[in-house]
Amino acid sequence: MTIQVPHLFGSHQNAYTGANEFAQMNDRTIIDVTGSAALPYLQTLISSDVRHLTVPGMGLRCTAKVNGNEIALELYYFTELAFRIFVDNDIAPALVAALSEGEESHDIDVITRNDLRILALRGDNAFKSLLSEFSLTAGIILTGEQQRYARQAGNVFLTATHLESHKGFELVAKSDELAKWQSRFNALGFSEQAELLV
Repeated sequence: MTIQVPHLFGSHQNAYTGANEFAQMNDRTIIDVTGSAALPYLQTLISSDVRHLTVPGMGLRCTAKVNGNEIALELYYFTELAFRIFVDNDIAPALVAALSEGEESHDIDVITRNDLRILALRGDNAFKSLLSEFSLTAGIILTGEQQRYARQAGNVFLTATHLESHKGFELVAKSDELAKWQSRFNALGFSEQAELLV
């Protein structure tokens, strides 16, 4: 007998409710940090204790000290050797520079993912639609605004996020893949917006 393990996904307890909408998010940069020293090196920069991120897909909104300034970012855990960071475009170069300093002295690789784009999705049917379209199971309720959850679903990296500007979900993939999903969500009754306003 084969046992099917459910592919869980999460939602914030107070996710946006209202019109079903999506929009391209062009204001953030995605950075992957990998290597045997990824976790200890990130701990030197990030104010939160990232050792508590032990479940693949779990993430948090936190800050890092870069050039004497605190910058906000979202950090997702894959394994102790691999993390993904989302940060605003205007502060991304400073963060990449700080992370890249670690490449000299630690076993880490820092890759800015210019090949990936972000599609934000929200609304009354957003969570249900993601579960259906990606064959996922609802299983995680995020109760804190700093908590995040993500899952790789085929060619798409899905996130449950809680930004001031966007309390909903994100699809992260290459442009051609996201174009397919834009068409699909249009067909499901979601309306495309230039941006998602609070």
